[in-house]
Amino acid sequence: MESFNEYNFSIFKPRNLHGKKNRNVILTMLLIWAVAVFGFQFLLRAVERPVPEKSLVTFMELWPSVRSGAVTPENHNGFLTSLVMARGKNTLKPDEQKVISDAITCFTYTILPDSAGKLLGSIVSKISDLRNSLTSLKGEQYLEVKKKITDHYSAITATTVKYTGFAGGSLESSIFVYSLQTLFPASMADASFDRLEDIMKLYMTHNQSFLTDSRILGFPFHYFYTAVFLLILFVILCIVYNLLVEWRLNKEGVVE
Repeated sequence: MESFNEYNFSIFKPRNLHGKKNRNVILTMLLIWAVAVFGFQFLLRAVERPVPEKSLVTFMELWPSVRSGAVTPENHNGFLTSLVMARGKNTLKPDEQKVISDAITCFTYTILPDSAGKLLGSIVSKISDLRNSLTSLKGEQYLEVKKKITDHYSAITATTVKYTGFAGGSLESSIFVYSLQTLFPASMADASFDRLEDIMKLYMTHNQSFLTDSRILGFPFHYFYTAVFLLILFVILCIVYNLLVEWRLNKEGVVE
């Protein structure tokens, strides 16, 4: 006859019927948790499909004409916007940042008239010198130089807005003016831009499915599931486990 006053418990080698039942409950809870966590990730991978951002679609449509120099003025803003959206990705590697910044700079000078291009070059050169001096400045001097850089950024926006479409104060304008370089390839047909298409595809294509597009309480379903539902499920499993153990203790007459 089994003793129900035996309090020693091993999940690997239960010593009595109560221990076996308790082990089975624990393993069942772990299985439910594992399926809920890892099963969803496998489902997410199984149903997801690569979907390009709108800016990437625009880039792919215009890239051949940009490289050949046949892009029309009405498409200037669309192409620049696609580059700026990619440059704003904070996961870009330094060499990839340079390729996109060079493309933004080169294309901008391509679409500007000579007078505006010379003015822009002068301002960008001043900004570069001011940036380089920041590392050795402190206090009021640092703030003064930062103010001058901001004023130069505003001057760039005023000079280029007619051709780029980026108005002052916009996110696109902020990324655009920061990306302008003093040294850059002379043409969009330059070999250094051969990587640009692959970089754009890498950072502007995202895996999506009905699990990511659907929304619950304003959250994408996959985010709600992993950040909210799994936490609730864990609490529910803990409560259910305690209720089952309590029920079995009462049923078997085990005294605490």
